[in-house]
Amino acid sequence: MDERLDEKDLALIEELRKDSGLSEAKLAGKTSIPMTTVHNRLRKLRGLGVIRGSTILLDYAKLGRPLTAYVLIKAAPGADSKLMLSHVSSMPGVCEAAVVAGAEFDIIFKIRAASIDTLNSMVVDGLRKQKSVIDARLMVSYERIDNE
Repeated sequence: MDERLDEKDLALIEELRKDSGLSEAKLAGKTSIPMTTVHNRLRKLRGLGVIRGSTILLDYAKLGRPLTAYVLIKAAPGADSKLMLSHVSSMPGVCEAAVVAGAEFDIIFKIRAASIDTLNSMVVDGLRKQKSVIDARLMVSYERIDNE
């Protein structure tokens, strides 16, 4: 299977990134690529693992979680960052978590929450009391643009 991606593949990916629910016919119309080619390209992209599924965009305010925050965690020396990442990513409301390098913090994660009290409880009661955490900083987002 040819693993190189060309302009047609990238055009299809861009349209699906905007709306993963587009039919092959609509993708063909938006990209001016013949429908048979769209079908074959999508099969190729799935086979390569470039496209691994489809998703939806949620309105978190309508789900009762209007606040978005980012939390930075500094791990204690010798702490298992993979274990910490696993723990953090399983916490309620956590949308994304990553081990990071090049900063004074080791883990960053994004959370969607109902209130400041919820965020405070998670950071103060949940993270700062763990022996593997030296510091946890909370940054509340007041405006953002979601491109994914």
